[in-house]
Amino acid sequence: MQIAAFQTVGDVIYGINIAKIKEFAMIKDAQVTSGLSDNPYQMGIAVLRGESFPIVDLTKWLGNDPKSEHTLKEFDIFVVSEFNQSLIAFPVKKILTIASKRAEELERPSTTNAKMTYITKIELNQDRRRSRKRRKSSLHSEKQTLIKPGLSDSGIGENEKICFVLDVEQMLEDIFPAVTQRKMHELEEYEDIQPIQTDKVLIICEDSHIATSVLHKTLDKTEIETHYFSNGMEFQSWAIKTPGVAKRIGCVITDIEMPLMDGFQVVEYVKNEIDSSIPIIVNTSMSNIGVVKKLEDMGVNLFIPKTEPLKIYQAVKSFMEGTHV
Repeated sequence: MQIAAFQTVGDVIYGINIAKIKEFAMIKDAQVTSGLSDNPYQMGIAVLRGESFPIVDLTKWLGNDPKSEHTLKEFDIFVVSEFNQSLIAFPVKKILTIASKRAEELERPSTTNAKMTYITKIELNQDRRRSRKRRKSSLHSEKQTLIKPGLSDSGIGENEKICFVLDVEQMLEDIFPAVTQRKMHELEEYEDIQPIQTDKVLIICEDSHIATSVLHKTLDKTEIETHYFSNGMEFQSWAIKTPGVAKRIGCVITDIEMPLMDGFQVVEYVKNEIDSSIPIIVNTSMSNIGVVKKLEDMGVNLFIPKTEPLKIYQAVKSFMEGTHV
C-alpha cells in the first residue's frame, strides 16, 4: 500500500491510501464557488478541467481548531479523491511524501478514534525536518493520546514521524450521511429479502465499523452462517483452526485496505490455499482502475461499492444459491 502523507493547519501528519486519490491539484488552478450548501463540513464547489466536486473541510472534521473558521487562502493544494465513483476534494497545506507500507506495518490507534483507521511511521528527508515548525500544544496532546506504545517518538528513527491514516468510510458517513441512509432505505423497501437456504458459510473481512454495521443490516435477515473478521490474518487463523468449516465457505466478502493482512493477501490466500473456485466480492470505497485490474487478474469475481447494500445482498444470494452468471 502507498500512503500519501500531508499536513493541514498544524504539524500533525495525516495520510490516505494513494489508490483513493485521483490527483493533487493546485487550489489556484480551480474555479471555486462558496456558500452553495448548508452542510457545515462543505466549503464550496470546485470545478477543475470541466469536473465539479464538493470541497470538504477536513480540518473541521478532524476537530483541529474547532473554534476557528478556515478559508481556502490558508491552503495550497487540493487532494482530489474518488470514493464509490464520486469525487470530493479537501484542501491541505502541503504533501510531505508518498510512503510504501506493508499491511503488517499498520497499527490500530491505542484509543478509540473513529476518524483514524490506523497509524504508521513514515520517513521524511532532512530538509523537510528542518523546515517543520514547533507543534502547537493542543495538536501535540492529540497526537500523544493516539500513539501506541510501540510507535512513540522515542521508538522511531531520527527521520521518521507518526502518520495517522484517515478512516475514509467514517469521514463520508459523517459528512454525507444521506448517501448511506438512502441506500439502506432502498434495501428496506426491497421486498424479496428472505432467508437463504444453504449449508455454506459466508466470510467477511472488514475493518471499518461503519461498513461492518451496514453489512450486518444487509445480511442478518438471510440467516446465512456468517463469520466476521477485522483483517485477513484473523480469517487465516480461523480457517487453519477450523478446516472443516472452512471447507464450507461459499463466498468471501473482503475490503482491500486492512492492517496486518490486506484484501490482496486475502484473495491470494483463498484462491491458493483454500479453494480457487470460491467466489470473492471486493466491497470497497476504492474505484481505482489499476487496483480493480490487479484484483480481477487475481480471480476476484465482483466489485461492489460500500454504499450499495442491495447489490451486496443480491450478489451473496446468487453466489450462495449457485445462480450467479
